[in-house]
Amino acid sequence: MKRVLWSLIWILTATFAASAQTTFYYPHVVDGVQAGPPAVAWKTTILLTNPSSSAAASGTIMFTKDNSNLTGAGSAMTLTLTDETGAAANASTFNFMIPPDGTHKLVSSGTGRFQGGFATVATTAGTVNGTAIFSEFDSAGNLVGEAGVPSGSAVPNQAIFVDTVGGYAIGVAYANPGTAAANVTLKLLDTAANTVASTTQVLGSGNHSAGFTFQPQFFPSAPAMSGTMQILSSAPLSVIALRFDPSFSKFTTLPPVTLASLINPAIEWLQERPWLTPLSSIARLLGSLQLRIG
Repeated sequence: MKRVLWSLIWILTATFAASAQTTFYYPHVVDGVQAGPPAVAWKTTILLTNPSSSAAASGTIMFTKDNSNLTGAGSAMTLTLTDETGAAANASTFNFMIPPDGTHKLVSSGTGRFQGGFATVATTAGTVNGTAIFSEFDSAGNLVGEAGVPSGSAVPNQAIFVDTVGGYAIGVAYANPGTAAANVTLKLLDTAANTVASTTQVLGSGNHSAGFTFQPQFFPSAPAMSGTMQILSSAPLSVIALRFDPSFSKFTTLPPVTLASLINPAIEWLQERPWLTPLSSIARLLGSLQLRIG
């Protein structure tokens, strides 16, 4: 009975934590003209929605940019954003108010010097969620490629899928939204879980790192392969990845997979005990909501 009681307490606590969550992240934000050849311009569109039919939601979006010194702290990232009404503002923090069932849209200008970073969204309602769109334009202003990118939480241990066979490339970005530096271990595994390469680094508080897996900060000597890249951190990180075609003009999103989740072991333990079917249903519901506590 004690184990049953503790299981119930754990599930209810997790449910409360999920419902109270008011902060989430866009782990990669890009804006401006990136030098070529050929030169291309990037815009990021932020989309937020308030699915509550009864209450308005307010909050802030704070943008933080890279520090080229990985161990250093990030700094404010100033952007010019245009909202759904056509009003533009230049700032690093933007306030918003979303009516019940409403949506808020912000689009970066795509002009000026290229910069990258991440965004932190803090809201008054845990029901607010969102996504982003990365858009790439050629020098004539024509759209070259575009991909939707989900918002996410920050967790210590996760992985992205890697498939670089045939000239494809994987770009990965991760942000440390916490107040302490993160000790990060990056491991490249093949499909049989063999370690192909590994490296370690320190990512400062509020800092952000992005690049392709073949670049020096990651695995420059790794062969073309399929598998995963594990990102194991002493502090929670927010992560996203993109897969580019050999011409680097088409790309798609690769959301991370959380490792060492506490939800799945709980589900397995409950499923072995048929008399706890109601609790199993609650646990599966939490899993479907992608509660990330691993």
